[in-house]
Amino acid sequence: MKRTLALLICLALGSGFIFSQSFNFKIGLFNPSLKSDLWQDNMQNLAFNKTDMLNTYYAAEYEIFLNRFTSFSLEIGKYSKDVYSQYKDYTDQDGSPIFQNISLSITPIEANIKLYPFGHRKMVYPFFGAGLGLYAWTYQQWGDFIIFPGLDIENGFAETETFSVGFNCRAGLVFRFHHRVALTFEGKYQYVRGQLSGYFEGFEMLDLGGITATVGVHFFLR
Repeated sequence: MKRTLALLICLALGSGFIFSQSFNFKIGLFNPSLKSDLWQDNMQNLAFNKTDMLNTYYAAEYEIFLNRFTSFSLEIGKYSKDVYSQYKDYTDQDGSPIFQNISLSITPIEANIKLYPFGHRKMVYPFFGAGLGLYAWTYQQWGDFIIFPGLDIENGFAETETFSVGFNCRAGLVFRFHHRVALTFEGKYQYVRGQLSGYFEGFEMLDLGGITATVGVHFFLR
């Protein structure tokens, strides 16, 4: 049975029955939405705002073209940002700042269906896509924590490290200046919410969504 299956695969490959494939290497920026209550609490109490979380995103995508108008792709990416901050309205007894820091790291693993309304064999063509993803993420806060209402200060560390499921949608434009190489400009929105650990008891699920803008180099294998 194994020999028969191997023979059929060889015959299929030899006859040209194989999907077109490509690799796309991307780099850009991820701008988190920060729409859950823990983010809002941090922005209210710390010298910290939404733009502080803007940082580099990079990814690699493998794509299989099912026909002229559709493809299936797998993408793995990486985003990470540390923010070193302090309380806005409180100081220590000697007037020195009370420091507290934030870190977020997200590794998306996404499976997508992409649509090419005018086909993918032109010099310039748009695409649209959507899919599901598994998002490995780590959120940390460390430094000095003010304990309300007594205003005591304790040094501490709080962390959540887990996986969440989310979805994304994307759109972009491809400039295929060579039959094997193209430039890709893409915008992506991801919706992800993750359950925080017991360190963050009382807070709702953490918003891990946001908008990503990337430029990529697309290499076509066939």
